[in-house]
This record gives sequence, C-alpha cells and structure tokens, in this order.
Amino acid sequence: MSHEINVSEIQLDDLRTAEKLAAENPGILTVPTLRWQLRHRDTNGLAVACVRIGKKLLISKSRYQCWLGSQAGGGRAAA
Repeated sequence: MSHEINVSEIQLDDLRTAEKLAAENPGILTVPTLRWQLRHRDTNGLAVACVRIGKKLLISKSRYQCWLGSQAGGGRAAA
C-alpha cells in the first residue's frame, strides 16, 4: 500500500465555508467578498480551491491563500 500524497487531494480539515473562512480572518475577508470571488471562480482562477459537496461550496484554506498570493499586484494601484 503506497502512502504517496497526491497533490490534487484536499484535506478535509482544510475545507471551510465562506462564513467560516471570513470569521477566521476578520478585518481581511468578508462573506460578501468571498461570495463574489466564488461566484466568479471559473474566470478568476479560484475554482482550483473549491469543492462542491451537494449544495455546499467549500474552500480549501491553503489553496485560497495560494490563490490570493498569486493575485497580489494584479489589481489597481492604491490611490
């Protein structure tokens, strides 16, 4: 039996709802912001961090952090 880790796997304890992820990161994330990002996940690249279980859409916290880091500098400059 092999114990190799498949990089495409997501650990169950890494999955969060938008509400839980926002609650764990107050002042940085809000539920409306996460919902907007999730609604556009197929065009903004966030789909790789998402798992649908039934009607529930869950986010991999570690993959979300990687995605967010890849977005740094991609937006408009601060005024």
